[in-house]
Amino acid sequence: MKRIALIIVFLMVFSYQASVFSQDNKSKKEPATTEEQVTPEMNVYNNKLTIKNAPVGKKVVVFTIIGNKISDILITSSDFEHELNLPRSIYIFKMDGMVKKFFIK
Repeated sequence: MKRIALIIVFLMVFSYQASVFSQDNKSKKEPATTEEQVTPEMNVYNNKLTIKNAPVGKKVVVFTIIGNKISDILITSSDFEHELNLPRSIYIFKMDGMVKKFFIK
């Protein structure tokens, strides 16, 4: 009899905690955003850097594969293009928290 009573008490406590946790998740709503975040698209082709939806005023930093800094490129428009003139190798491009690796042929 005691065993059944303990099981019932355990189930009641467990079901109460589960309902408390589910209510906490429902009460936390994400704030409505009126402006949608657009992710920049960076690409390198034929020794030319192109960035669509680029953050104007930010910099793209170019590194060699071993970590030597090659250049800083200032972004001047949202659809940005820049001639690189880099020798054939693998390069790392870093912009505003985004890091991409490209092979220059």
